[in-house]
Amino acid sequence: MIEVTVDEPFPISVTLIDEESPQLVSGKLVSYDVRTLDDLVLSPPVSGILLESTVEPGVYKKAISLPLSGAYMCYVTCSGFFTNSEDILVNDCDVSEVVKYTLPYNVSVIDVTRDNVTASASQLSRKVALGNTDYITTLVKRDYDLDWSNPVSSGNSYAHYSSTTTDLPYKMGGEY
Repeated sequence: MIEVTVDEPFPISVTLIDEESPQLVSGKLVSYDVRTLDDLVLSPPVSGILLESTVEPGVYKKAISLPLSGAYMCYVTCSGFFTNSEDILVNDCDVSEVVKYTLPYNVSVIDVTRDNVTASASQLSRKVALGNTDYITTLVKRDYDLDWSNPVSSGNSYAHYSSTTTDLPYKMGGEY
């Protein structure tokens, strides 16, 4: 799988090998076509011809980029050879940027306790007693942001208790 950020160039490459004699095959027309996971053509289409390497004949490559976030599939085809495919995940923001922000002063952790008298289905299944931690909200902000009103990343981790009489959860995780 290839994982990139919107408009970040990344390489598409394939090696053509003759199955009868394990030799690289040169001089072929190799094309690529990037589509949605539902095999819909992108608008505008992201497709074309891979160029053969000048360093190693039989290796075909090209750098491309995608303008929208989402999950995609790249098909590489050449007559007489099996079709090759690659999953592509395009993120809105650069994952390395999010990692930079996870310094202690950029992270806010909020303990949210159960204050509703009638427990929700999730609270019942997790055995959350009134007044105990229901979930923890974590917010990550940019270095230059003054507060956590526009976080780069956020999420909830739900408390799971062994019974409604215990004070500490035995695990933190998904809602159910």
